[in-house]
Amino acid sequence: MNRPRRRRSIRSSLYGLLVIPMISLVALWLFAAQSTAAEAIDQRNIDTANKIYGNAVQPMLLTLAQERQETVVWLSGGLPRGPLDAVRKRMDSTIVRMNGAAHSGTFQETLTGPMKSRLSVLMDKLNRIDAIRKQVDSGAMTKLSAFEAYNDVLDTHFKFVYLLVAGNGYQQAYHLTGMSRAMELLGREAALVGGLLADGGRMTAAERTAISQLAFERRYLENSSLSEFTPANGAPFRRALASDEAKRFVDVENRILAAGPGTRLRLPSSGWQNVAGAFLQQMDVALREARVVLAGDAKRSSDRTLLRLAGVGGAGLVAVLLTAVLMLRFGRRIGRDLLGLQSAARELADDRLPGVVARLSRGDEVDVAAEAPPLVVGRTVEVANVAAAFSTVQHTAIDAAVGQADLRRAVNAVFQNLARRNQSLLHRQLSMLDTLERKASAPDALADLFAIDHLITRMRRHAEGLIILSGASPGRGWRHPVGLLDVLRGAIGEIEDYARVEVASTAEEGIVGSAVAGVIRLLAELIENAVSFSPPNTPVEIDAGRVGQGVVVEIQDRGLGMSEDELAAANVRLGQEPEFDLSQGEQLGLFVVGKLAHRHGIRVVLEPNAYGGVKTIVLLPHSIVVSPDRIGRADADRTVDAENVPHFGRRRPEEQRPGVSAAAFSPAETPRQAAAAAAAGTHAGMPRRVRRASLAPQLKESGSPAPDAPRPARHRTRSPEQAKSVMEAMQRGWERGRSEPGPAAEPDDDTGER
Repeated sequence: MNRPRRRRSIRSSLYGLLVIPMISLVALWLFAAQSTAAEAIDQRNIDTANKIYGNAVQPMLLTLAQERQETVVWLSGGLPRGPLDAVRKRMDSTIVRMNGAAHSGTFQETLTGPMKSRLSVLMDKLNRIDAIRKQVDSGAMTKLSAFEAYNDVLDTHFKFVYLLVAGNGYQQAYHLTGMSRAMELLGREAALVGGLLADGGRMTAAERTAISQLAFERRYLENSSLSEFTPANGAPFRRALASDEAKRFVDVENRILAAGPGTRLRLPSSGWQNVAGAFLQQMDVALREARVVLAGDAKRSSDRTLLRLAGVGGAGLVAVLLTAVLMLRFGRRIGRDLLGLQSAARELADDRLPGVVARLSRGDEVDVAAEAPPLVVGRTVEVANVAAAFSTVQHTAIDAAVGQADLRRAVNAVFQNLARRNQSLLHRQLSMLDTLERKASAPDALADLFAIDHLITRMRRHAEGLIILSGASPGRGWRHPVGLLDVLRGAIGEIEDYARVEVASTAEEGIVGSAVAGVIRLLAELIENAVSFSPPNTPVEIDAGRVGQGVVVEIQDRGLGMSEDELAAANVRLGQEPEFDLSQGEQLGLFVVGKLAHRHGIRVVLEPNAYGGVKTIVLLPHSIVVSPDRIGRADADRTVDAENVPHFGRRRPEEQRPGVSAAAFSPAETPRQAAAAAAAGTHAGMPRRVRRASLAPQLKESGSPAPDAPRPARHRTRSPEQAKSVMEAMQRGWERGRSEPGPAAEPDDDTGER
């Protein structure tokens, strides 16, 4: 069992907070000192690298470039091997010096792990240069492949050098490496042109392109590096590039670049080698001088850095000690001010702010200025600023709560106003439909009008849903209790695909008139959800019956169902009055169901069923359920009978059209009784529909079919006179229902204005 953490006083906490900045300050001081020392060490390393590695690598670069040039010339023209053998001997000597410099302990200490890895690759290629020579001597290697092999060794060197100078952070060393790279490109150009001249001097398009690329890249490196040098470091290169040897080389180079592909170069091979070699010697001398200048600069910079380290380190130590004294001196006073601020903040958080939020939740008016006075605590500026920040937070929180309350009221008013306007327009449309239905005589036209009537009924339900979300109640209502089966049929009649719904119940209980409209809307939303999220060829089954706590209605679909998390989240929302969230506008039906369930004390639970779909359990409490003997006149109080809604629009095969089960209906009535009942009027805007008034005469002559008997077809071919008689009877009933306003109708139903 974990023991509770020991609480500490604000004074001890403050001292703890003082220690942490002290440690941080010391750490920063040490970091600054270490960084300055590291900079000095890097600059010392530059000097070390120049003395050890630079003095060995510069002869190697020049000698390797000469060996490459002599190799390409020898492979191109078959000239004597004397110059090639001589340069190979010099190259062997430079490789020995390179090995000594690379494996020097002093030089190795200045390298990082990646630098050592690159250096190892370079030395391995230098030590295996005899393999390239053997392939050249045996004729197994062409001049182009030999040219690329030597280039690969030199490229490896520059990869190492760029990594070396990038690690020390000294930019002058980086630009010096760029100038060394330009010298290497000069050697490549000399070798390529020398081989071309030894092979007859005729330049192909590919050779001209390669020479042009080398020349332009070399000139770019020379210009870019020269512009970044300090005057002292750039002076040797400016002299070399302005020398006569450089001018002669550039003049010959320009003539070569001006020649087109296929042109024979009028230049002896020995003359080109002399011109290029002289320019290479000038660049080599400039590189050596620049390295000496760079090493001196690095040493002087290192000395200055060490002096700065001593000054910064001493000043930092004094600052650390002084800070410690000041922090301990002012700690006591800050502690007292913080204690006062703590008391004021505790009063705000525990008493004043929760009380204001609770009053706003109840809808009370709140004076922000009176409820959020500024806090006045602390004698130091910092603590006073914190107190002012607390006051701002308090004022902002109360302002936000008031704004949210006003926003909710405004949104509800907008919803209600829009819904009332839509409701008024829908009532007018229904009145116009009444006129059209009275004028219609053809059965097909009357059927289309009834389909439009059903569509408007669904639109009216959606408009009433917005009114419910706004916290108000729609205008329609019932005076007397209504039978549960009629309530179910009324809910089914307000959805689109009502023909798929099957009611298998004989419950005789009723619903009190004040709750009928809400129960119909609640069930309509749930039934429509079941129909929408299940395959179109499957039925939605509804059963109802009395239980110990009231009456339960079960709605089962055969859809894909919901996951456990989704079911749990939906049940949580349905179990409490939902707070409408504009960000979840796609779940309006769920909010409507939650509102109605909370208003009438109805419990709605979702759970998986045996078909893999969802079973919705709706528990209607005793407070809204009445016994059968209290149900008002059936003709006066019943709502839309889903079974008697004409099946217009999409046609389905007779054997696949589900409907309300036979157990839900009373015995058949005669056509005369159906017409009389339909003409008797409506109640509260709902048409009075008579059971089985639209059935074929063959079905009316018999009662409910036996369980084992084949189910008769619902639609038979009628004569035009019979269809007209049925439609006229339903028209008269619906007309009377709309002409008699319900007693619970609000005055603004017909105007749409609030």
